[in-house]
Amino acid sequence: MTAASNSGDDRLPILTVDSCDDCGLCCQGIGSPAMLLRSMPRLLGPHPYRRPNFPAELAEELDRHFLGLQRGQEPQEQCLWYDPQTKKCRHYEWRPQICHDYELGGNECRSLRQENGLT
Repeated sequence: MTAASNSGDDRLPILTVDSCDDCGLCCQGIGSPAMLLRSMPRLLGPHPYRRPNFPAELAEELDRHFLGLQRGQEPQEQCLWYDPQTKKCRHYEWRPQICHDYELGGNECRSLRQENGLT
């Protein structure tokens, strides 16, 4: 993360973020890959929030950990797919839409980084 200039005025520098490397803060405090788990065993057919061709082993992993839980009831330490040693998603190519939409360097990203000393 770098600080951009504010043209010589007294305002605080604007922090810019150009990489997710050594961070992973957005994966913490969320228990599962959002909107991917099947919370009701009685639902039949394709899961409404899983992309076509979603790997069966990933679906089984999610269902094994979260079957029967409603959103928000799952453990909240970190995403099931987050690897704390690499600080990356174990299944990045299958991450849910909310992860695709999380803006690198956006307000939430910068705020989390500042709160956790990654400025």
